Amino acid sequence: MVTSACVLDSIQAADLASVARLFSECKVRAFLGGPLSPQLAEQRAAELAKQSTHAWAVRESLGSPLLGVVVLDRHHELEDLEVSYLFLPEHWGRGYASEAVRQVVARAFGTLGLRRIVAETQSANTASVRLLEHLGFRLLRKVVRFGAEQSIYFAGPAHGQAAT
Repeated sequence: MVTSACVLDSIQAADLASVARLFSECKVRAFLGGPLSPQLAEQRAAELAKQSTHAWAVRESLGSPLLGVVVLDRHHELEDLEVSYLFLPEHWGRGYASEAVRQVVARAFGTLGLRRIVAETQSANTASVRLLEHLGFRLLRKVVRFGAEQSIYFAGPAHGQAAT
């Protein structure tokens, strides 16, 4: 998948160290329960790479280094697919997450034919909340999970830019 700012393709073996960094980086994991140990981060990276049909590496162009990942997976409550995203801190604030998530959501509604998609973020993660709202996601409800208030957002084909 190609956007005006980035390319989404499969996670390659050469990406595994960067993907593991996403799971062990303090800034990335600040609202996700903290950094994982190097061993667990490597294990999660390998598991994510195996999800090739619903996990995408985000790059500036084909063959360039990993900027982050976007994943479609079952939400904790198992009713919906959830879009989630992790980007290396040096690439924050450049529009990559917005472009990549928009593209994955469009694919979910178009190619996969989903009627609704959710995204869950810690309510205190104001950057993630702004991103979801910018993309047309709407607050569904708030829950306490993992020891913190979580905001669960949703989008459907008829809701805002998330459906484009």
